[in-house]
Amino acid sequence: MNWWMFAGGLMAMICAAGHAIAGLNTFYRPIKSAITSELHAGILTGIWHLITIHFALSALALLVLSAFGQQVTVAWLMAAQFAGYAALYLGISLRLGGALKLFQWIPFAMTAILAAAGAATAR
Repeated sequence: MNWWMFAGGLMAMICAAGHAIAGLNTFYRPIKSAITSELHAGILTGIWHLITIHFALSALALLVLSAFGQQVTVAWLMAAQFAGYAALYLGISLRLGGALKLFQWIPFAMTAILAAAGAATAR
């Protein structure tokens, strides 16, 4: 069992749950209510759910790999993916006036670090 990779999977699951549950009232509903085009609202809904599914499947992949496969390449890919998310959100947050304007970069970075540690220690 690769505990680093397992922890990365749990952190990715927190990202998925945060997006699906906390983000619903904080971001999704206010943004959707401000959109006047039915097409644009539909696109937002699709993107919202795609992101939730993507986070959940990324978490599942890390959790499965931690117990069975330990496919190092996939773990590195997950680490790079979440590092990219973290860099993007940190950059936007800083542009908005402070590192904590958009705090999402923190769990993304934690997921990236844990997945990378799992990949680095996999045998």
